[in-house]
Amino acid sequence: MRLLVSAIPYDSGRSGISVYVREVLKELVDLGHEITLLCECGTEGETFNLGEASKSIPRVYAPKWTKRAPLSMAWHLFFLPRWIRRHRASFDAMVICAANRRVLSRYPLPTAATIHDLANFHIKGKYSRLRMFYLAHVLPHYAKRAQRLVAVSLSTKIDMVRFWGCRDEDVTVLYNGLSRGVAPSPVKGGSILYISRIEHPGKNHLRLIEAYGKLERSLAEKHPLIIAGADWKDADVVHAAASSSPNADLIRFTGFVDDAELERLWREETGFYIFPSLFEGFGLSLAEAMARGIPAAASQNGSLGEVAGDAAITFDPFDVESIAAALRELLTESEDLRQKRVERGIKRASMFSWRDHASGLVKLLEDASRPRTGGVVKMFGIPVSKVTEDEAVERIIALAKTPRPVSRASFVATLNVDFVSNAVKCRPFGGNEELWGYLKEADFVTADGMPIVLLAKLLGEPLPGRVTGADLVPRLCARAAKDGLSVYVLGGTDDSLKEAFAKLEAVAPGLKLAGTDSSIVKLDEDQSAVVERINAAKPDILFVALGNPKQELWMGRNASRLNVPVMIGIGGSFNFIAGRVKRAPAWMQRSGLEWIYRIIQEPGRLWKRYAYGLVKFSYLSLRHLTGGFDK
Repeated sequence: MRLLVSAIPYDSGRSGISVYVREVLKELVDLGHEITLLCECGTEGETFNLGEASKSIPRVYAPKWTKRAPLSMAWHLFFLPRWIRRHRASFDAMVICAANRRVLSRYPLPTAATIHDLANFHIKGKYSRLRMFYLAHVLPHYAKRAQRLVAVSLSTKIDMVRFWGCRDEDVTVLYNGLSRGVAPSPVKGGSILYISRIEHPGKNHLRLIEAYGKLERSLAEKHPLIIAGADWKDADVVHAAASSSPNADLIRFTGFVDDAELERLWREETGFYIFPSLFEGFGLSLAEAMARGIPAAASQNGSLGEVAGDAAITFDPFDVESIAAALRELLTESEDLRQKRVERGIKRASMFSWRDHASGLVKLLEDASRPRTGGVVKMFGIPVSKVTEDEAVERIIALAKTPRPVSRASFVATLNVDFVSNAVKCRPFGGNEELWGYLKEADFVTADGMPIVLLAKLLGEPLPGRVTGADLVPRLCARAAKDGLSVYVLGGTDDSLKEAFAKLEAVAPGLKLAGTDSSIVKLDEDQSAVVERINAAKPDILFVALGNPKQELWMGRNASRLNVPVMIGIGGSFNFIAGRVKRAPAWMQRSGLEWIYRIIQEPGRLWKRYAYGLVKFSYLSLRHLTGGFDK
């Protein structure tokens, strides 16, 4: 695939996200994909650990004015999508390596967005107030619009469902991996190693230092504490705590270490590994320690307990005594227990592969890149299917052939501006939460109105075209007649239905009409008698012709009581078929001007409804385009 890969932010190569960027890039290149890198300004000399191969990879750099994080965030949100739209023909898909830091307001390309952690929801004061607000209230709206969401651990996925309101099925877990060449080797040193940027309070250095200070002097002398990582937020607090520790002379800060020096630390000095962080999205260094055959201890919360499994000693990172107890156990356990722990760690670490992760990203993007007639586009939370009229007919007929008994009738809706206007609630406009809920949970939704089709195109998720109720009904009747399926109509008038079915005889000869019910339906009354009549008739397709919102509310409230495979709200479609109401000329339908024709036909009844609907839909669409609604 031709992939645009965002390597922003790169953190000067000094964070876990930096490792992720380097390793995923390496695997994508080795898998044979064409990569174009999106980079921060100032990284012109960075090889991203690809060596000479990096010189042949095209790069696009963010403008110089984006050096400050808030400006970089704004550029990603509002300027980058426009650039991608202009150059979309050059790419098949996009990978965002750190979507918990940078996201787009729109995704013109099929995009896999990787979320590493939602630590801001767990650690109070982890970042500045402005950044915490952005991470909690701005970024989630935009991140969830990406076509594919990736979590690097089950823990992160659970947080995305809990704090962001993601649907479980919308998030795929792809575990991080291990660098090539990481393998078990004889442990030579006796030091305790912790690899992390020096950041307070998130990385929990203070409690680790306090716990280490509680070790007996003789035990600490055998096992010095090495803290490897670059200084970050409030690093001075960490250094001050180390200086005042009873074992201060046994604590060594290495600062940032390059790959060669880090490898030396692992092989020559490290005998044990400790990972006391308050929260992590994955914990790369813990997996690496286990893969190397180094006994480890780690926090039990977040993903660290998930990564550790039964291979590492776990502790409460908020309890200094718990950390100290884990350290003593780690340093003093018997050789037999230690060897078994090492073996479990090596086995568990084999679960984590960068090749598997990169291949998983590509698979998700291939799925998202399949022909636009597949899948759905979320509009105001409503799943509008990317189908042609032919495909819609086949989908509904397939639902109609569902064997009885059914636990719930499948709900089909043909979405237009009126539906959105009636359902979606957004200040200063009202809405109907119940109706909106039914539409969001519908089994199959088609785009009935041209404004819906236009909005989908602006969202970068184009639909094949309109699929209207008025067009579906005669085609469904024709297919039903051919396949021996029966239909039932709730709503309409006896005369209009009689005239409509007389005309349908030409396109649907032999259609089985299970029954019609033109009685007045009141939503505030019990519907048992109506439901019983429908169930007794045993239709395969139920047409509900009560008009929106009444028909969708009726279907939603009675779906679980109907022993009908599929039901579809079709409004006044039978009036069109009967010829009682004329449809607009084809050119007006294609241009999205059918509403003007309808107003001319019935100005007294329709002008206020259409005027309000179009104003509200325009406002809601603007909100949607700027990220005001989840995908």
